[in-house]
Parts: sequence; C-alpha cells; structure tokens
Amino acid sequence: MTQANRLSTDLLALTERTKWQFDYVSTATQLVVALEQVSYAAVLWDLRVTNLDTTLATMTLIRPQYQGPILVLGDQISAREHRKLSQARVDDVLHLPIDFGLWEALISQKLWVYEHVRLDHNILEQVDAPVENNDVIKVANWEIDLTKVQVTKDQQSISLTPKEFQLLAYLSQHQGQVLSREQLLTGVWGYDDLLTSSRIVDMHMAHLRDKLEDDDQNPEHLLTVRGFGYKLV
Repeated sequence: MTQANRLSTDLLALTERTKWQFDYVSTATQLVVALEQVSYAAVLWDLRVTNLDTTLATMTLIRPQYQGPILVLGDQISAREHRKLSQARVDDVLHLPIDFGLWEALISQKLWVYEHVRLDHNILEQVDAPVENNDVIKVANWEIDLTKVQVTKDQQSISLTPKEFQLLAYLSQHQGQVLSREQLLTGVWGYDDLLTSSRIVDMHMAHLRDKLEDDDQNPEHLLTVRGFGYKLV
C-alpha cells in the first residue's frame, strides 16, 4: 500500500467515526475543479505525493477564493518549506505520522475558528473588489456591469469566474494604462509575491482572451506590453 493510499484509508476511518465526508483527488487540477463544484469545509494536502513548487502554485491559486482551513501534511518538512507554505496562506503544516485523536481535535478547532471568526461578507467584498461603482463599462462590443457582476459580448452573456471578472473590472478602470503583473497581483489578488504568483495573472489573462476576444491569439483589447505588463484598450 502506498503512503497516499494508507493516508486515505486512515482518513476514511477518521471520517466514519466523526461523520465527516471525505473526498480524495489525485492531482492539483482535480482539487481546483472540486473546490469550484463543492463547498468543502477543509482541505488536506499530502506534500509527499507532489513537489513544493506545485504545492505553492496550487495554494496561491485556491487561497483567495477558498474560505476554509488548508492543512499540509508531510515528512521531514524543512523550516524553509514551512516558511514558504505559510507565505502561501496555508493554515498549518503537520508532520506525519500523526495521532488521529489529535488530528480530529485540530481539525475541529480549525473549523470552529473559520465558523466563528469569519469576516462579514460585505467587508470581504470591499477588500477583495478592485473597483466600486455602479457604471456599466463598455469596451467595443463588451459590456461590463459592475453592479450585477456580469459581462456581455454582442449582448450575449459571457461566463467568467469571480477572479476573471475582478481582473477584467480592474483593467477596465485603468483603460489605456499599462499595468504590471505586480500591480495586478496586488490590486486583484492582494498578493505582492511575484515569484510564486505571476503565472496566475498570465493564466487568467489567457482565459479572458479566450472568452472575449474574437481571436485570442491576436487580441485587440486585452494587450500584452512586452517587458511591462498588460493593458485594456
């Protein structure tokens, strides 16, 4: 039995006793998709079956949108790795093997904290939202409705994720301005760690172009300014 399978078996035994539901995914992509589809109370990440770079990239991607405890499990985690995981907003790093009685108490405590110390939704919206006005912004045949949080192209609704919408809204409030990746990370995600987060900007820009531009390989409005960043025209 592999370490991952043994851990899954132990977790299933724990969840049967506590009446928690436990789902297992084997890749970072599957985790991202699962979090978009189901409201999970907590995320447990086994560092032994992936590398640190993938872990940090995944944590950086899901943390802004996931409001729950994230616990990373692993063997012989160094102080440097622990520090980087903390910078990626991981709640706790647990060394294996771990006593499952202690684990049950720890997870229960984390869930209690998130339930009772959760920030008011309106405050989160104010902190997270890149702009605050009631205008409908028009860019060519696009309409960006900041009040209804929706985007249309040729009067057809375009489905965007929350972060895609926030990125587009932020760019629309700075039309014609060249914005660096650092500016976009700070303005939309609240991050200033370019080394671990710059790919998030590029990925979301690619998704916006795919959904909005007539030709995503030759965009007319969501432009790259080489060596500087992006701008919306």
